[in-house]
Amino acid sequence: MHRILVATDFSTRSDRALGRASLIARQVNVPLTLVHVVDGDQSERLIDTCREAALSLLSEMSATMGEAGLDVDWRVKVDDPYAGIQSAAEELDADLIVIGPHRRRLRDIFVGTTAERIVHRSTYPLLIAVEPPSGRHGKTLLAMDFDAGSKSAARKALSLGLFDLTDVTIMHAFDAPAEGMMRRALMEDDEVTQYVASEGATADADLRSLAEELGLPPATLAVVAMKGTPARTIFEAARQAGSDLIVLGTNQRKGFERVLVGSVTAEVIRDAQRDVLIVPVDADV
Repeated sequence: MHRILVATDFSTRSDRALGRASLIARQVNVPLTLVHVVDGDQSERLIDTCREAALSLLSEMSATMGEAGLDVDWRVKVDDPYAGIQSAAEELDADLIVIGPHRRRLRDIFVGTTAERIVHRSTYPLLIAVEPPSGRHGKTLLAMDFDAGSKSAARKALSLGLFDLTDVTIMHAFDAPAEGMMRRALMEDDEVTQYVASEGATADADLRSLAEELGLPPATLAVVAMKGTPARTIFEAARQAGSDLIVLGTNQRKGFERVLVGSVTAEVIRDAQRDVLIVPVDADV
């Protein structure tokens, strides 16, 4: 990793992103760039006023962070929030974008959150800092499937150095497709239980092989049956593991049915109670 981009709108929610980005920058010893996006859909006079105010605030913030030993610069973009963040990431070739948590607004119904729009179109990993940071991430839940999206997420997280100082739980949610049919056929509970256990054992063996293939750090493996939606299953696994970071790829299929940007990833972004790292399937690894 050579640079982190952190977006701020000067809100308390953005302070979470700044705090988390600062902790990671110290952890991996890389510089930070602060970016603020001025809404371009307003008068030139108002744009100029907002730009000058933002430049002043960013200068003060950078000076304070610099005094704390961080290497910080900043820039102001005039654009749509998504496009401005994306443009800054491209100019800097940032390795990681950090933003604050989603705030639900009426317009999200129509255009989606800034986070979702970044994930839709960007090749940059996106860390959503949901919780006020009190220290480095202690426990990470890596949600894995057996396709390119999961492998991309794992490799990219490894390359970012985010697993170096955290306990990792590698989680796979498997689906037992015949379970419902067996129950409707009134088969004995023992038979159904044995079938589900067999599916779980196969998934466990596959996950162990995948973890070895990827060279993942020593970790706890969690193979769980799908319960409810894939996102709910991920959240419950994170809760049980005590994880403060979820790592998720954007194009997982099979066991995580429908883990596409518009469905499960969107639900994770909107409803997460802990930090989430979303890695696009086509991110460089």
